[in-house]
Amino acid sequence: MIPRGRPTLDIHDVAARAGVSDSTWRRRHHKAFAAAVKPLPGSARPLIYDAAQVDAHLAGEPLPTLPSGPHPDDLLTDTEAGAVAGIAASTVRADAVNGLMNRGTERHGRRWWTRAAAVARAGRETQYKGRTAGAKDLVPRSAPTDRRVREVAAIAEAVEAGQARPVTADELAERYGVSTRTAERLMAKADEARRES
Repeated sequence: MIPRGRPTLDIHDVAARAGVSDSTWRRRHHKAFAAAVKPLPGSARPLIYDAAQVDAHLAGEPLPTLPSGPHPDDLLTDTEAGAVAGIAASTVRADAVNGLMNRGTERHGRRWWTRAAAVARAGRETQYKGRTAGAKDLVPRSAPTDRRVREVAAIAEAVEAGQARPVTADELAERYGVSTRTAERLMAKADEARRES
């Protein structure tokens, strides 16, 4: 969370502000910095820091405290916005893409939403079709059989009837343009399909 839209820096920005290269920063300064300045809550990849706290640390001054308590202008990650809205992070991202929620703000290579937008989203029903949350049907979804499995099974039946010669995994791999291991899997699935029929 970025409190109330405050200016932020990632570690590259911190090194630049200190006037050193990233590698020099990591070697000489990062350990002391990490002990004194904590990343903003919820930030990861990249870790981000409050600019005022970074400036205070670099100047050797006490760190200012961050604003506390929720505020409508706080910037939240998709996970944090989802927690406020009572939906999954993936739904926040999907809503933003589909125009059901604002697109958020880009900072440090990721997207952020205001707390106000997340709160507004909380009162609306999800508009996606699909499995209902908490559905009890445990019937596995049937996947169509790979045509290659059917073809390999047909070859095996022709071999048993004496109408064809056996094929090797290497021959199947070449025929289908797959690895030998994948060809072996196709043969095993074909055997299993024949046993079940």
